[in-house]
Amino acid sequence: MAKSIETRKESLTVSWIEGVQLGVEVRGHRLLLDQPVEEGGRDAGMTPVETFVASLGGCVGYFAVKFCQRHKIPTVGLKITAEWDYAERPHRVGTIAVHADLPARLDPEMRNRLQRVLETCTIHQSLAHPPRVSVGLL
Repeated sequence: MAKSIETRKESLTVSWIEGVQLGVEVRGHRLLLDQPVEEGGRDAGMTPVETFVASLGGCVGYFAVKFCQRHKIPTVGLKITAEWDYAERPHRVGTIAVHADLPARLDPEMRNRLQRVLETCTIHQSLAHPPRVSVGLL
């Protein structure tokens, strides 16, 4: 008999502010989402797509920092970059490339270990093994 995996439900709230601005609230934190001026916004915040890609970059960054801390590798100057493009039919993010730039030079074995760790970040794994998503009306 398969063991059930205990999961914890999380939630956040997205509320309209004005124009096309939206506020995201979670655990007492607030994030402003907006669109560029040419898309009808005021460019007062990141777009939802930028936030989506930032989530992946931030998750990779977190895993990189924890790895470095665990192995006493300096993190000053650590930088994560992410690039993406769009695909059509349906319109979506088509590709994302995330790169970690560490100030310290790692030997090949440690680079391979770090690469494997970065690929286990929660957001990367969620994209590699997509969650069931439902969208509905209340």
